[in-house]
This record gives sequence, structure tokens and C-alpha cells, in this order.
Amino acid sequence: MSETKQSDIQVASCTLPELLQSRETVIPGTQIKGQLSIPEYQRPYVWKEKQINQLLRDLIEYHQNKKENSPLYYLGSIIIHNDKGQLKIIDGQQRITTALLIQRIKDLNFKSGIEYTSSISIQNIKYNLSYLKSIAQKDIFEFRDIDVFECINFGDINVTLVITDTEDLAYTFFETQNTGGVRLRGSHIVKAHHLRAIIGRKVINYQARRWESEADEVIERIIQLLTRIRYWNNRHWRQFPFYRDRRGIKEVIIDEYTQRTNSNAEDVSYYYSAVKKENGRLMQMHESNYKQLKQPLSDGNNTLDYINDYIQLHNILFKQENDHRVEDSFYEFRNKVLHGKNGTIFLKELMEVAIIAYVSRFGFFRMFEACLWLYRAIYSLRVSTRRNVREDSVFKFVHDNQFIDNILEVYTPGELFLFLKKYHYSFDRNNTEDHLSKHKHIKTLQIYFKSIVGIDQYRKDEQTSKEFDKDLRTAITQKIKENETKQK
Repeated sequence: MSETKQSDIQVASCTLPELLQSRETVIPGTQIKGQLSIPEYQRPYVWKEKQINQLLRDLIEYHQNKKENSPLYYLGSIIIHNDKGQLKIIDGQQRITTALLIQRIKDLNFKSGIEYTSSISIQNIKYNLSYLKSIAQKDIFEFRDIDVFECINFGDINVTLVITDTEDLAYTFFETQNTGGVRLRGSHIVKAHHLRAIIGRKVINYQARRWESEADEVIERIIQLLTRIRYWNNRHWRQFPFYRDRRGIKEVIIDEYTQRTNSNAEDVSYYYSAVKKENGRLMQMHESNYKQLKQPLSDGNNTLDYINDYIQLHNILFKQENDHRVEDSFYEFRNKVLHGKNGTIFLKELMEVAIIAYVSRFGFFRMFEACLWLYRAIYSLRVSTRRNVREDSVFKFVHDNQFIDNILEVYTPGELFLFLKKYHYSFDRNNTEDHLSKHKHIKTLQIYFKSIVGIDQYRKDEQTSKEFDKDLRTAITQKIKENETKQK
């Protein structure tokens, strides 16, 4: 055991039995003692066979190569907030929980006193305990020829404890540390940051359950879409990282939803409203039930509600097919046209951003009409050049046309539609060549709109190719009229 101290931080080194074998942990070499616990706002225990297998392989290798003077096996650092006798595990839950499961198999009877309330954690604990029992019974092929748990001596396993007196300082370490196993996403840090700002167990549990009802990758993707909208502000344009820059994307998410959120502000949200004057009476109308996308955010419920509202909207728009507020014509358009195939994934993401922005401004009013005109403008990038559509060309399109600003800052849908109809581009007939994937986009339009002529017609000569956008505009107008007739 060794220990150093600096300001409100204490750094100690100990073995797993020293940390876990008693209900009241007394950290040797320090004055620190208390009950280990996992805060309710922490992400659940999510390790699966992959992480467990890697840990077991490492421990087996250590055992097989161990010599008399070998150092202890290092399991990494554990970040703890010392909160009046509650030793809250801020980072290290995955490793500690797995260690406790292993000790159950080894029948060591550790009495750490750690309790789990998350249903996801409990489910994964039961599953992993069953998996470890299968290993002990030699039912898992990879570990069939070795006595795995005989190779594990917890007294040989060392951890470093980073212990802080303040929660903020603990999260400073948590948010900047790269840990093994399941790598933290930006959304994990956002969740933890805002749950810890909430007062009241019931509210914490409610927000945590809402968040955990969606898969991590879904939450991460939608937060990225929201961040693009917040960054694509021509009054204060910020460059969103390219999709390959995972570290950069994580950093901007953490910055936007933790560093830039207000820790002292009230829970205030902003909506779009209009006031109608009729016979001397003033009637205020919400134009949308969704919060303004670029509004300032505050720590706690304010940010979590903002993100969760748009997670639900994304589900309504791009996963469901029967929401009563959404016209069937939109779902048909989405399923037949917005597929993201044949090199259009970046355009599909921009369409999702644009539709979300429209609904945040005007609700579901005239949404199908908006989608068709948005589609014409956005997918013009597909047919106006032979070069494949790349992220940088999407970013340039949004910036040069103030595209998101024009959706959010117009006063009426008609004003937006006029802007979209005026957008001009030139059709490159070389895109009709069969060996290019781009011609599949044109065929998709032919199948959906029907009134657009065959692709061979646009391939013939330059004069005919100039008719492509005229035909598309006519087809969109006709589709809108057909939809209006169905609604009557």
C-alpha cells in the first residue's frame, strides 16, 4: 500500500481484498473509510463475454508467467468520490463488479456491501454470473483445458485509487480518462454529468430509465445529429468533425453538453409561438411542441429533457410507421426514397437533420410537403456533379446556403418552401451512365414519382438533361396535390 496527497486528491494503491472484503472499506495508509457504492446516475454494468474473456486471459497469462519477484497484476485506476462516508465509484464499476462475480465463483465471500438498482445492471450481472459458472464447469471451449479460477489470486491484483473530496473533481478525472473494456462514449459522459446535477432520487431514476430505454448507439447518433444543428449556425459557425474523427466527435459532444451548459440557470425551455388577433382577442398558438434546437441548455433535467424529446421525435419520424400525427404519405416517402444506399448516407443524415429542424419549428404541419422540397435541394448534390458526395461537400452546402438557419428562422412554411423552390442547380447527365451508382438514385425517383421520364431520356443530350429538375419540380407539385386530395 502506498499513498500520496495533493489538495483535495488522494492517490492510494491497494489489492482487491483490501478494497472489497469488508462492508466498511478502510483504505490502508489513509484516514479514509466508508461504504463503497455506485451512484444512481452512473451508467449500468454492461460488460459482456468479450470483456470478461479478455480479463480472464490476462489473469491466466499473469499466473503462468509469474515469478517470485513479479509485480502485482495491475487492474487500473478506480476513481472514487468520498462523500461523507459514502465511497462513490465514479469510474471502475465494470471491473469491480466483474471481480465480485469472480469471487462468488471462487467462494471468497467478499462483503463489499455494493448494491445495484439498475435493472440493466442486475440483468447483466445474472447473465455474467451464469457465464462464469459455465467456465468453471468447463462448458466454454476456450477455457476447457485450464482451471481458470485456480489461476486467480485476488491478493496478486492491484488497483490505484484516485479519491477526491468533490464530485466535480472526480468527474474531471472521469471525463478525461481512457479506460479499457467498454470505451466511454460522449453520450455516457453527458448522461452522468446531468444526472448528478438532479436533486431527488425519484427524478434521477425516472431520467435514468428514460435514457436507458434506448440503445447506446441510438442515443449517440441522435446527439450527434443535434450537435450538427447547433454547430451549423451561420452567425457562429463551428466545424463539426468528420465521421472518422471519433475522438473529435466525442470531444465536441462533451464540450457542447457539459462545458457549455449552465450549472446555475433555471430549467427554462424555449418554444416557437405565434399570436393571432381575431375580433380584438389575442390567441397564442404553439407552432411546435418541440424545444428550439439552438436554445441555451442548463445542467440536469433541462438538458436531459431536451435530448430525450428529440430521441422520441427521431423514433416517430424514422422508426415508427403509425404515429397519428404523421401522414402516411411521409412514411411511404421515407421507406421508398430515404434509404441511404448507393453512396447517399451523408445526404440521408442531412435529410434527417433537416426534417427534425422543420418539425422543431412548425411541428407536423405540412411536413410531407416540406420533405419533398427539402429532398430536391439536398439530393441535388447527387446529380449536379460526377464526384461522389463527401462530408466536406455536405458541410459546404449547408454553410453556403445557410441551410439550417433558413429552416429555423423563417416565419411560415410557405416562406421556407419559396426559399427551397428558388434553389438552383445544374444536372450533370454523365450521372446517368450505368456503371455509376448515381443512376440508381434517378431510378428511385422514377419509381416513386412515376411522372419522371426514363433515365435514357436524360442521357440522350444536354438539352434534354436540362429538363430533369423541371420534371422533378412538376412531379413534386403533383405528388403534393395528390396527397391533399387524399386528406379531404
